[in-house]
This record gives sequence, C-alpha cells and structure tokens, in this order.
Amino acid sequence: MTKTITPVSFFFGANNKSKYVSLFSEMYDPKDNGKHYILKGGPGTGKSTLMKKIASELERKGYFVERGYCSADPNSLDVVLAPEINFSIVDGTSPHTFDATYPGVTEFIVNLGEAWDKNYLKEYKTAIINLSDENKRLHRKAADFMQVASRLSLENMRYCDGITDREKLKNYAERLCKREIPVRKNSEKGKKQKRFLSAISPDGVVLQYDTIVALSERIVTIKDDFSICAPFIMDYVSEYARNNGCTVYECYCPLFPTAKIEHVIIPELKLCFFTETSAHKTLINEEKVTHATRFLNKESLSEMKETLNFNKKAQEEMLSEAVRKISVAKGIHDRLEDYYIRATDFSVIEEMTEKLMKEIF
Repeated sequence: MTKTITPVSFFFGANNKSKYVSLFSEMYDPKDNGKHYILKGGPGTGKSTLMKKIASELERKGYFVERGYCSADPNSLDVVLAPEINFSIVDGTSPHTFDATYPGVTEFIVNLGEAWDKNYLKEYKTAIINLSDENKRLHRKAADFMQVASRLSLENMRYCDGITDREKLKNYAERLCKREIPVRKNSEKGKKQKRFLSAISPDGVVLQYDTIVALSERIVTIKDDFSICAPFIMDYVSEYARNNGCTVYECYCPLFPTAKIEHVIIPELKLCFFTETSAHKTLINEEKVTHATRFLNKESLSEMKETLNFNKKAQEEMLSEAVRKISVAKGIHDRLEDYYIRATDFSVIEEMTEKLMKEIF
C-alpha cells in the first residue's frame, strides 16, 4: 500500500464557459469489480463531512487517497477516490449530477435526504426556490464572463500561432522528454487520468500546490502567458510518458477543459511538468524556468505586444468579474444551506454514516 504524508487533492469539476464540466465519469469503470457510492441530498446535509471521515479512515489504513474539492467551494469535498481498492464516493447532486450505470452491482446510491423534515422545507418553499434560482443565475453570469475570457485567450493564441517556430518547439519537446523520461522498450502503454489542478472559485483562481509537493520531487516549468507553446509541450510529454509505460495525470485548464493540458504529473517518476501563467506561479526558482517566447519570432512578437497585452489584461478582468459572481453565488448557497441544515436530523445522518463505514471497511 502507498502512504502519503501530504494529502493529494484535485478538482473533478470546473466552473467555466460551458457553465460546469465534470470529470466524474473519468474516475472509474463501472464494469470493473469495484465499490462506488453516490451521495444524494441537498446542500448542508453532511455529504462533505461524511466523505472527509471516509477519506481519513482510508488514509489511516494506509491507502493512497485522492480528494476532489468543489470549485464553487474549495473547502467542500465532491469526491474521495482510493484507486488501489477501486473505491470511490462522490457527491452526485447538481451541478455535478451523477447517477449509477449499474445500480446495486458496483454502484450504490446513498440518499441523505431521508434525514429531512419535509414539512419544514415546504414551509420555506418560496425562499428556497428563490435562493436556488438566484444561485443558478449568478453561475450563468459567471459563465458568460468566462466565455468572453476564453475568446480573448483564443485570439491571443491565434496571433501567436502564426509566429511560432514549430520545428524549434517540437525539437525542444523531444529533447526535454529524452532528458526527463526513461525509455522502456516493449512496455504497455500507460494510463492517463484527467484532472483539474486548478479552479476558478469564489477565492479566485486556486491551484492545489500541495498535490505537486506530494507527487513530485522535480518540477519542469514552462512560462507561457499566451498559452501557445505550453499546451503543445504538455501534450507531447504526456504521450511520450505513456508510450514508455508511465501513468500520468493530465491536468486541464478550466477554461478549456477538453482541449488544453496545463500540467502533467508523473507520480512514478516524481516529476511534474508545470505551466506558469499570471494566474499561477511555479514553485521553482525563476532562473530555471523555460520561457515560451523563445519559440516565437521576436520581431513579430514586439509588433503584436500591445494587442496581446490588451487582450491579456481584458481576459484577467473578465475572470475577476466571473470570480465576483461566483463569490456572491457562494453567499447565496450558504443561505440556502441554512434551510437544509435546520431541516436535517443529523442523528439520522450519523447512523447512516456509521452503517456506511461498516459496509465499506
């Protein structure tokens, strides 16, 4: 069994231009002989507290645990994953609605709503509906700002794409891989595991630096404010590592959750390839950082600099507005949570937790 001193945390969902994107379906194969629990219930019914207890118990027993935090509330858990024993427990409620493919076979529904005083909730029906609708409205507005931010980013990427020395970039990526990743002939292709290492949250853009510390001893950093060279390098690195039998974590950009890899972590090599931007800085010394501008035509870059910087600043403003909307939505969600807390019999939740813990362990 693998033991970790520092907790390993990711995000399995992201607020972005598409409103919300979930990676829950990437966690496990429901046809495998695993055990996976899906929690149902409204806000404030103890889902995150239950998952934290289970995560702590799994770690106490020596298992490697991944915690998946909520992008809308980075202190709240959405996922606990123990891949060694093919176990997971997830919050399957909106916005990351998740249901069983094979109920009762490898996946099990746990309904915490059984602990509600339904008469109390009906009494405050209007307030609950209004708060729920306002929370959704604010998240839609945040998504609108992120949509504009992503367009500005794409515009800069298009500008830079035309002045990038692709051959030079490819040669660098190849040399980097040969230097950092051992060649293993005749090895089975390694797996890729999709994650988010960062999230656009009520606290701004947050990144799980503890995970890098837990899984890496070396960090290779590409500084790329215009997102044109680093995604190519990360994609190249991931494919090269997998072709040499390594399992990798591909950590995607929340704004481009299916298209742009920002970071690659290779746990067995204790190695992280990291993209530094204005939103997230690297943990290594600046003199060891590779600057993506080395692959761009300097004269053309100078001519475009004013436009590129304008778009970049406007993109940051759009993200700041999105964060403000998500932060207000978090306050609305907290008020909504209060109603459900008052309607929940937590002695019933405790009984359900104890029963679930016995079943799992």
